Amino acid sequence: MHSVEDLCALISSKITWGRGEEPQRLLPDTPLLELGLLDSLTIMQIVTALDSEAGLSLPDTEIIAANFRNPGALWAVLENIGAGAAR
Repeated sequence: MHSVEDLCALISSKITWGRGEEPQRLLPDTPLLELGLLDSLTIMQIVTALDSEAGLSLPDTEIIAANFRNPGALWAVLENIGAGAAR
């Protein structure tokens, strides 16, 4: 995972779009929770995909609604985790 755009693509692949609804391109500021695009199962699918596909383990303490309000917020958390691992 090299950019917030990569994260947007990963999140988009886990969202179940409504019947007859065209998948939308997610942007860093797309309000995921406000638009009802995420539920607890989808959040866990994203967390699992981050671990298995990108090798990024999200600590349980970071799996909170505020970090999933939009892709940019989650990206900031991932950057902080990456910065901590680089020390």
